[in-house]
Amino acid sequence: MKHLISIEFKKALNRRFIIYSLALIFLPLIIILPIMNGSYVFHRAIDVHAQLLTKSPIPLLFPLLLVPLYAGSYANEKKDNYLQYVRPRTIISEYVLAKGIVNAFLTLLVAFLMIFVPFLFIQYIDPMIGYIYYETEFFNPVSIGTFEVVAQNSVLLYGIVYSLWVGINGAIYMTIAYLLTICLKNKFVALSIPFLWWFIMNFVTAVLWIERFSPVFTVFPFSITAQPMWTIFIPFIVLILIIVTLIVYIKKTRKVWNE
Repeated sequence: MKHLISIEFKKALNRRFIIYSLALIFLPLIIILPIMNGSYVFHRAIDVHAQLLTKSPIPLLFPLLLVPLYAGSYANEKKDNYLQYVRPRTIISEYVLAKGIVNAFLTLLVAFLMIFVPFLFIQYIDPMIGYIYYETEFFNPVSIGTFEVVAQNSVLLYGIVYSLWVGINGAIYMTIAYLLTICLKNKFVALSIPFLWWFIMNFVTAVLWIERFSPVFTVFPFSITAQPMWTIFIPFIVLILIIVTLIVYIKKTRKVWNE
């Protein structure tokens, strides 16, 4: 298994992956931050960080942005008939598991850095260069939502915990996308379903007046008043149940073995 995981990492860490990952991590700082700076009143660095994420396409397109990382690897190899060459060399179930592990880990890492690198720059690097303009005459910080309680104890802890939360959610969504490419023949449909779920459930929760359980607001809670911490785990648990259901379905129908 370690050998298979190592091989998958080597396949995944190509030039396209690195360029795309760097774009996800740094483009908000390069494009959105200059537009925001001076156009909004900021009192704290974490206010800037929250606003940066809010004004970027990340909350709106979150699952869709992560799909190009590695979620479609199995579908690509199935389309190219590469699995025919894999079967005689290794146990196919271990091969698929290794791909799933690498997909989840790389997604978690990139999604984590996508949040944490801007946080580090805004919170710790910018004070040394003074690029961001802060209002100093009066202090009226805007709540960053559900994770404000973490920031009150430690700003650095907030940066780590919140970035990790986004990373884990990204890994969960891309694991669902990966499993769907095994279940469905149409790669485009399989990879689109997590984003459709993200978009539709955001609409449904708004119609039902339960926005606090919206996928968007439980991962990016900056545009809603602070909610009890337990609320963010309701959609998360639903996603875990979906993953379990897909795994059971794949094993029961022997999708991988019958390809």
